[in-house]
Amino acid sequence: MRGRSMCTIPARVNVAHWVVAVLISILTLSPWTPEIAAQEPLDSVIPLDSIVVNVLRSAVGLDRAPYAVSVSSGQALQLGNTGFSLDEALQGIPGLQIQNRYNYTVGERISIRGFGARSQFGARGIKILVDGIPATMADGQSTLDHLDIGSLGRAEVLRGPAAAIYGNGGGGVLSLETAAAPDVPIRQEAKAVLGENGLMRFQSTTSGTQGGTSYLVNISHLTYDGFRTVADSSLFVEERADSSLYGLATRLNVNGQVALEAGAGQLRITANFFDLAGESAGGLNRTDMYVNESLNARGGGFGNVAKNARKDLYQGQLGATWSGPVGGLNAEFTGWGLFRRMDNPIPPRIIDLKRNAFGVRAMVSTESSGDPGEVALRAGFDLDFQRDDRVEHSNVAGSRGALTKDQFETVAATGVFLQSTATLTEQVSLMGGLRYDRFEFEVDDRLPANNSGDRVMDELSPTVGLVVEASPTLSIFGNFATSLATPTTTELANTPEGGTGFNPDLNPQTGNTGEVGFRGQANNRFGFEMSVFLTNLTNELVPFETAAQDGRVFHRNSGRSTYKGLEASVRAVLPQGVSGQLSYTLVDAKFDEFSVEGDVFDGNFIPGLARNRLEGLLRVTQGPWYGEVRGDYVGRIETRDDNAAETFAKPYTLWDVRTGLSGQRVGNLVVEPFVSLTNILDEVYSAAVAVNAYGGRFFEPGPRRAFSVGLSATLQ
Repeated sequence: MRGRSMCTIPARVNVAHWVVAVLISILTLSPWTPEIAAQEPLDSVIPLDSIVVNVLRSAVGLDRAPYAVSVSSGQALQLGNTGFSLDEALQGIPGLQIQNRYNYTVGERISIRGFGARSQFGARGIKILVDGIPATMADGQSTLDHLDIGSLGRAEVLRGPAAAIYGNGGGGVLSLETAAAPDVPIRQEAKAVLGENGLMRFQSTTSGTQGGTSYLVNISHLTYDGFRTVADSSLFVEERADSSLYGLATRLNVNGQVALEAGAGQLRITANFFDLAGESAGGLNRTDMYVNESLNARGGGFGNVAKNARKDLYQGQLGATWSGPVGGLNAEFTGWGLFRRMDNPIPPRIIDLKRNAFGVRAMVSTESSGDPGEVALRAGFDLDFQRDDRVEHSNVAGSRGALTKDQFETVAATGVFLQSTATLTEQVSLMGGLRYDRFEFEVDDRLPANNSGDRVMDELSPTVGLVVEASPTLSIFGNFATSLATPTTTELANTPEGGTGFNPDLNPQTGNTGEVGFRGQANNRFGFEMSVFLTNLTNELVPFETAAQDGRVFHRNSGRSTYKGLEASVRAVLPQGVSGQLSYTLVDAKFDEFSVEGDVFDGNFIPGLARNRLEGLLRVTQGPWYGEVRGDYVGRIETRDDNAAETFAKPYTLWDVRTGLSGQRVGNLVVEPFVSLTNILDEVYSAAVAVNAYGGRFFEPGPRRAFSVGLSATLQ
């Protein structure tokens, strides 16, 4: 396992870089307007029946979807964004909350209707697909380190349980697609982004279509100094070029895909590799967060700096999907495999993990014209396998101490499903599904204690949904769906007693949801959507920490809990190039039955998620120039199961501004410069929280006011 010094990361963007930044700013703000390249309008309200979504595992028009589905694509994902984090691209989707922890060792915390809100690293409780290949492992844990946000072309979000469709992690689905290759032989794009806090990101994308074969190769490199400072640099365990910061990161991404005709269908092959190194600054207590307004990394002899908390990680993945006709049916077959290697010191332990995983998926479906009385059927299976070689040592001032864990962990997940869509009348459609999942967890403990063992979990998950087209511009829908989330191998392996093997007391989380809603548009100028839901959970997985293993996260099951919510959004395209959108999310989540060692938490708010969130965007477009203002209000977030006074994360509002040129032609190049200023009011806020963290270190601060510039140039 490799161990790399983070001092190789540039400490600051130098003067030459900022000279370039100033020139980009002048170009962006100037009135100079040469020829504008052909482009689509920046915003439009698209008729619902022309939007086809695939996140339901079948192509269906949005007006015929009996579930809450959101779609974002094209410039909405990329315009004026740095590519630093997924929350930039997926703003304004109700029900979806992304907490950017500004910490590449743990990634963004992604939740849908509260599912996944308490994940300590990566994403869990939801299913994530990238180019049709699962980013969610057999145990339900998802990571998106391999996703290159700068090449993202489309995002579909199924907001609500989907266990009947996808199985484990089915509290919601996030399906991400790389931008489609252009219909030209070759197009070359280069993009550079420079920003405060040492942000530098460079990207090269080569794509095109020749003879019925399309291809795309994307390479990007990011470095980030961060903004978390160090109060006592003597705590560093190795020499560094910059002893004032802790939280540096560097990441290399290489992504490629090719699509070609194969037999009577199409074959798409995807491959990606990433190499990431980052430091973890840790959480702050409430006094440091809000009174001292500190941006320090977690200090002290047992803190993240003294323990050299960081992550070195690399991963490679290969996947292929073939789709086409087979024996009068439509068929789709997918296979994928990956390897992952990680060296991860955290305050109590140093974790070495070697992961190999692979999976196959097959589905066949019947044709349907959508005429009244017709029924379309889909059936298939998913097989996913995961094998982790986990070795852990005690962390002695950043170096390996005594061996505490040495074990193989394997997961085999099998799912079979049947779905149908019935067109009852020209205005009414019914969709239903049933899925059975079985999970086999096994641990082979190689220490003398030999706590080897296995766990078997299974679940039958139904769903049914109805949609009524009340008019050509209004659809009303309702559904019942179920959710399933097994403990991940990490959650099973982290035993509160500090032993080896799997936690025998941790069980899967299950639930059911009822939902009604509507979506529509008016006068080709306004689009709107609203839904309300009620979710009942059993055995909710709740994180906590202990004094004996400070900094390590364990899990236990609660009894029962309830999530009630409302999601609403409206978007408008107005005269004079003005457009905007507004979205609101309410999640009222409480424990119904939950007690720990005599402490009763019945009726308490579930920690880790904001009860209220309001997001808005206002954009003005004049020719190639655009300017926009984004606002994001996040309500109070509880941090403890007991909802103790003065432990919550305070509500906050962030305002960002962006301006730039789109489709600006200069000779044979199309250039698109932009300038952005985030958190313009210099708000002090907790970007994310660590639920039930020991010592009150719940708060992960976000950056203060920050300036960035970018420039992309395309030749084709």
